[in-house]
Order: sequence, then structure tokens, then C-alpha cells
Amino acid sequence: MSFARNAIRLGIGTQEGPQTEYETAAQSYQDDHGWTVGVYRTGVWLVSGRGIDALDMPSKLGERVRTALGDSVPLFESPDDHGVRWVFLVVSHAGPTLLELTELGVDHVRAGRCVDLPTSRFGPHRLRWITEPGAPVPDFAAVVHAVLQAR
Repeated sequence: MSFARNAIRLGIGTQEGPQTEYETAAQSYQDDHGWTVGVYRTGVWLVSGRGIDALDMPSKLGERVRTALGDSVPLFESPDDHGVRWVFLVVSHAGPTLLELTELGVDHVRAGRCVDLPTSRFGPHRLRWITEPGAPVPDFAAVVHAVLQAR
């Protein structure tokens, strides 16, 4: 995803005129995908539960899930000091979290929580898209099915 430099603020950010790369990314998510997003310093986040949730999982499991689902599912990696996790964006799901998901180390990020999005940076760590959003976000059940098959 490329972002124009010095784009004019269209509703995201704190100032008129040139935007930071984070404000530009947030604006793009809002304009291109209709997502409810926020930005603060070096972070961009998605407000979950407003049509979009996330399934955050260990990268090895995420690799197997991606193989099962293909490249059309919005997916990014989220590194930290303890390793790398993969985050799949899915259609919001209000039902209970399956115990099997929790046992596999999968975190269902749902309403009331935020999902950090690329290009967020946390110290030396930067989130990056593996598969950029483009196609419709997949149904929660389809991704959960792939997770359970991939274990």
C-alpha cells in the first residue's frame, strides 16, 4: 500500500496540511475500506466490532491458515520483543470465543478493543502487510475453520 506524501487532511489527524505517514495510512483505511480507525504518534489502529474483528495468532499457525485460505485474506505481521504474530482481519463475530482457539494461542480481538494496523511502529518493531486488504474481509467462521484444520 503506498501513501501519498504531503496529502491534505480529510478528517484524520490533528492538523490541516501535510500528514504524517501514520495519518495518511489511517486516512487511506477510512477512505478505501470504510474502517473506523484512529491514529496517535506512530500508531494506527482499527476499532474492532464495527464490522471488522481480528484473529491474532502465532506466526507458524498463521502460515498454515494462510495456505488454507489463499492470498485474498487481509493479513499482517505484528512483531514484538517475544516473536512475531500474524493477524487476520475478519467480519465481526459477537458469539463466544471457542476454547479451542484460546488453547491454540489465538486471540479474538473484538468489540471494545483496538487492532494496531500497519504502518504502526513500536520501538524497533513495525507492523507490515503480508496480504494487503483489497478483497472483502472473510467471514469469521471461514477463518476459524481454517485455524482448526491447520492445528
